[in-house]
Amino acid sequence: MTALPDRPTTKKQQRQASVRRILDAALNGILGRGYRSTTVEDIAAEAGLTKGAIYFYFENKTAVFLALLDEIETLIMGSLEARLAAAGGSPLSQLVAVIHNQGALAENHSRELIVFTIAMAEFAGVDDPIERRLQQIYGRLCDTIEGIMVRGQASGDFHAHVGAREFASIIMALEHGTLLEWYFRGRSLDGPELVRAARTLLLDGVMRRPAPTD
Repeated sequence: MTALPDRPTTKKQQRQASVRRILDAALNGILGRGYRSTTVEDIAAEAGLTKGAIYFYFENKTAVFLALLDEIETLIMGSLEARLAAAGGSPLSQLVAVIHNQGALAENHSRELIVFTIAMAEFAGVDDPIERRLQQIYGRLCDTIEGIMVRGQASGDFHAHVGAREFASIIMALEHGTLLEWYFRGRSLDGPELVRAARTLLLDGVMRRPAPTD
C-alpha cells in the first residue's frame, strides 16, 4: 500500500517529525505553565510520545528548550537580517524595518515570542546554560538596534539627547510590552494598527527635531 504523502516514510523524516512534535509540545507547555513547571512527562503526553522517546532525541529537558531557543533565534534574527538588508543603509529605514519585523513576528509567531519573553524573566540571574543562551539571543537583537541608533545619531537623523544604548533598551521594552498587550487582550486589538501606533511613537521619540527657540 502506498504511504500517504504527508506521512514520514524514511527514518530521517520520522526523526524530524518526532523532534517537531517534541518542540511544539515543549512550546505549548512552557507557554501555559512556564519552564520549571513543565516536566518531561508533560512534554511526552502533549507530543503523544513516551518519556523514553523524549530521551532518545534529547538528553534532558534543558536540551529540549535549548533546541527550541535555536529555532526562536532563527525566527527573530533571520527575519530581521533579511529585512534590514532589503531596507538599505538609512538608519531611519532600518529602524522602521525593525518595527515591521517585530510586528510580523507577533502576527505569525506570537507563541514563540511570548515564550522567549517569559523565559527571560523566569531565568533572570540564574546563570545556567538556558539563561546564557537567552542572553546571547537578546544581546544580538539589542546590539543590532543599538547599532542602528548609533548610526542614526551620527548622521543627524536621530537626536542625541539620549544615549544609543538607552534608546535601544526603551525600544526593546516597548516591543515586549506591545507584544504582551496584544497577546493578553485576546488579540482584540488590530495587529497592523498596533504596529502603526508603535512605529509612530518610536519615530516621534527618536527623530531629530529643531531646537526650541525659547
